[in-house]
Amino acid sequence: MKKTVLLGPGGHASVVLNILKQYQDIKIIGFTDASYSENKSYKTFPVLGTDEILLELKEAEQADYAFITVGSIKDNHLREKLFEKIDEIGYKTFNIIDKSSVIAENVNLGKGNLISPGAIINPDVIIADNNIINTGSIIEHETKIGSHIHIAPGAVLAGGVKVSNLTHIGLGAKIIEGITIGENCLIGAGAVVINDIPDDSIVVGVPGEIIKKR
Repeated sequence: MKKTVLLGPGGHASVVLNILKQYQDIKIIGFTDASYSENKSYKTFPVLGTDEILLELKEAEQADYAFITVGSIKDNHLREKLFEKIDEIGYKTFNIIDKSSVIAENVNLGKGNLISPGAIINPDVIIADNNIINTGSIIEHETKIGSHIHIAPGAVLAGGVKVSNLTHIGLGAKIIEGITIGENCLIGAGAVVINDIPDDSIVVGVPGEIIKKR
């Protein structure tokens, strides 16, 4: 049984909890929350303290696994920071994959990823660590996804796309074949990206245009 602490109650956490009902080998001991207050709980689970309690839980062997349930709205730096924290303390993590998703056999998955209902990931895709592959998104063959990335619901990445760390691909966005998207970019909802995008860019529209830098 994997004794697991979850980091961050909220809307995204409710999605994770729903998928975890499909797993029989995970025991959730509770949540950490930056806005912790005494006797606080989330759903049926206790909120144990702020993130500062993570070391104590690990040393007391109350939890040996951790998973980040903080969501991502445009900016993934908090998820990156939390991932680095649990790794430094020595927590193990795992991938949470909804059974309704479709994942080709030869997909290379890192750790700490959430694959949400209805997602499709086709052959020879590489996905690194701590990513949200959200509901109904499609990632086509030979695409490479870095770490701490959010692929929002309904987004479509065509074959051979590369997405670098900390980028957010918005709701229903479409990325055409062979495009490279740099680090810490924000691709707006519904955008259609037909050119490579440099680091720290905010892209909107059809076709997608860079409107400013982060």
